[in-house]
Amino acid sequence: METCLYEDPESQRLLCYLVEEEREGGERCYRVYDAAGEAIGAVRRIPPFRKPLKHTWRIEQPGHPEIVGRNEWASGGAKQMADRAAGKVLTGALNSLTHVVPSGEGATSGSGGSQRQSRKLEWWSGGELVMVSQSIKSLKVKVDWLDRRLAFSFAVLGDT
Repeated sequence: METCLYEDPESQRLLCYLVEEEREGGERCYRVYDAAGEAIGAVRRIPPFRKPLKHTWRIEQPGHPEIVGRNEWASGGAKQMADRAAGKVLTGALNSLTHVVPSGEGATSGSGGSQRQSRKLEWWSGGELVMVSQSIKSLKVKVDWLDRRLAFSFAVLGDT
């Protein structure tokens, strides 16, 4: 059975559907089709090449370069990565000051600082930021050319 997305709550108007393809090496590929059965593109989950790393995502849309979902810490240039690292160090230092931030509260979250954050991905294509996602909680498309049905498909699959 395919995963289907509908335009309406009654599931009467099909928006698109996903068909999983078998791939070697642990990769998962989901072809996305519109209501008429025409291919829109694909969403691929690529397993990590090393154990401690997380999987990555790719979106293929015909007529456009591949879109690569990267952890926000690994996105952008060296300066952006260094700026993020510096921010993380500062946040960690503030969180460790118990007399400034009460125990159990994070400097950036206000409460529940020890809770694990969902993974934030930046989606890049040909040097252009296409989309930003925070797990499936938030998905912000930054370009007009991305077929939103492909973004919805990623959200349905979830970042697992």
